[in-house]
Amino acid sequence: MTTRTYRQTRRADATERTRAAILVAARDLFREDLQFDPSLEALAERAGVSTRTVIRQFGSKEGVLEEAITAGVEDAAVTRHAEPGDVTGAIHAIVTHYESMGDEVMRWLALADRLPTVRRVTERGVETHLEWVDAVFAPDLEGLPRAARKTRRAALATATDVYVWHLLRRREGLGREATETTILGLVEAARGAG
Repeated sequence: MTTRTYRQTRRADATERTRAAILVAARDLFREDLQFDPSLEALAERAGVSTRTVIRQFGSKEGVLEEAITAGVEDAAVTRHAEPGDVTGAIHAIVTHYESMGDEVMRWLALADRLPTVRRVTERGVETHLEWVDAVFAPDLEGLPRAARKTRRAALATATDVYVWHLLRRREGLGREATETTILGLVEAARGAG
């Protein structure tokens, strides 16, 4: 490896570490601030970089926000993976995901009307959830007439939505196991609908 290549590699690694530090700072600030409107200076200070570096890396505070939330949505796709037809495994996976990120997702949804960047990302999150429903419950949706498929898909998407988890865990105070059992019961009822 030449000296120039080595320096370029080190510079690229440092840039990636800086981007990651800024994203972690944004996620941390989001978890701490219910309104999530930190200043560019607060983001930079938390990440240990200058405001110029934040702008150079992401273009704006909104750019950091969008990338931080998008990364969360992408992480969600991995953590809630389940094989098609494995209903019990799917419910366990989605509840596990909500246990780690559900409160944060609820905050994103609450900010969606106020912040267009958050709205775009949460809309993508809704699409991702529907894709998950289509994949996991494919055996329950295949072969149904269009109207029945639409109704069953809507029921399955609703039964497994973060709002249901939030209502059961936060409003009703159910434990994780009871929440998972309840969501499974709702899903089983939805699977029989049509």
